[in-house]
Order: sequence, then C-alpha cells, then structure tokens
Amino acid sequence: MARSQKKTTAKKSVKKPARPVKKAAPKITKPILIAKAAPKKKVRVDPAFQPLLQKLQHRRNEITGQVNHLEQDLREEIADNQNIPGDMADHGSGELSQHLSVTLMENDRIELERIEKAISRIEQGIYGQCEVCEKAIPMARLKAIPWATRCINCQSRLEGA
Repeated sequence: MARSQKKTTAKKSVKKPARPVKKAAPKITKPILIAKAAPKKKVRVDPAFQPLLQKLQHRRNEITGQVNHLEQDLREEIADNQNIPGDMADHGSGELSQHLSVTLMENDRIELERIEKAISRIEQGIYGQCEVCEKAIPMARLKAIPWATRCINCQSRLEGA
C-alpha cells in the first residue's frame, strides 16, 4: 500500500476511572495587620523650651534652604566647568570652589542632624538633660548652643580640657 492509501484507524479513547482528589487542609492564617501611620500626637513642650524649639525649627529651615541653594550652585558650576575649556588655573579655581561648597554642605548636614536630635529630645521630654551625668544643662548653655547634649563639665571632660 502506498502511503497516501493507508487506512487511518481511529483509536478509541479509554476513560480511566477518576481518582479521588485529595483536598489540602485549609491553611490557617492569621489576619494581616497593616500598620497605619499613627497620627502625630500633640507633644507638650516645656514652656521654658518653647523659644528654643522655635529657634531650632527656624534654623533647620534656614539650613535646608542653604543646602538646596548650594547643591544647585554646585550642579551648575560642575556643568559649566565641563563645557568650558580653560587653563589649569581656571580649572583649579573651579575645583577649589566646588570643594568649598561640598565642605559647607557637610557642615550644614552635621548641624542639621544635631538640630533634629535636639527637636526629638524636646518631643521625648528629655531635652536639657545631660546625656552623661543626667543633670540639667544650664539654660544659658542651651540658649547659646540649643543642640547641646552635655553639661559644661561633661563636655569639658570629653574634650580633654
């Protein structure tokens, strides 16, 4: 027989008996607790520290503005220095200016961290307390350095004076 003349026979499909399906035991899950941001509590600030808190917040806003301005100036300066050919003195001057800007931003960042910690201590009710000896930091020191965390004696010992 030629290939085209082969008879095709249909195979009968044989149904197998269905096996019982094992059901998995239901998983017991605990309800998922979605953490919601707790509403910010109104913190009672010691009235003696209220002017210092305002001073810290004002300084924080000042520094943030300065840092943003310095970053923008630095970006522009870097872009200008890359596009303008110049002699070595010009490039050296530009690099010195960039280094100064970065140093100023770093100093501002450190001061900003200290301010944030001071504001946090005010909110926790531990502001004005020396972190070493736990005595009260004199108000004159806090007015001069509102982010101070140590009394004069402990700070002097730390600095080795």
